[in-house]
Amino acid sequence: MTVGRAFWPLRGAAPGRVLEGDRGVNLQLSSTSTILGIIAAAVVAGGLAGCGTPSTSAHPAVARPASAAEVPVRVQPNAAGWSAMVQRPDHIYVGMGGAPIARHLAWRNWGGPRAWAAGKLDIYWPQPGPISGWHPATYTVTVRLQDIVTHNGQRSYRTMADFYLNRQGAAKVLHFTFSVRPGGSVPAWNPGQASNGPRSIKDSRESGKS
Repeated sequence: MTVGRAFWPLRGAAPGRVLEGDRGVNLQLSSTSTILGIIAAAVVAGGLAGCGTPSTSAHPAVARPASAAEVPVRVQPNAAGWSAMVQRPDHIYVGMGGAPIARHLAWRNWGGPRAWAAGKLDIYWPQPGPISGWHPATYTVTVRLQDIVTHNGQRSYRTMADFYLNRQGAAKVLHFTFSVRPGGSVPAWNPGQASNGPRSIKDSRESGKS
């Protein structure tokens, strides 16, 4: 007779069939160990979720508002109003009728404290007949924009200077400020006092530093 090996009846088996006791015990222990391992892993995972690094779902990303530096600087190219402002315009109208027009503008340093452009300046000097029939005198111009202001979150240049040489070779400067006149409600390019100016683009840039 062999000692140490027990046989147990197989539940539901036909009479006379048995299951070896040690194999049954091993299978039961294996299943129990697997279940306990799964439970332990779940407990550990739950503890890490509760005490560890916050997850993305627990702390969703919040949209960061744009800083002032990220808002592009624009300018009004069409005489008046806060709407339809653009970056690096090809032209800037400063009024109606015979007002000067800066056009074919090629920009440098856009978005900085001072933006510069080279182009053409049309000035409508008084002529006989209706304004609609006037012809412009055209000059090579250097345009300077500066004084950035913010309105309803939009940044824009507030002042403009047009540097050019007249027919006699004298350096001239036209000054404009984008502002609301007393009694008005809409901003526009309002002219300042014209003045004599530097004789070259380099000199005009130097004068802008003061």
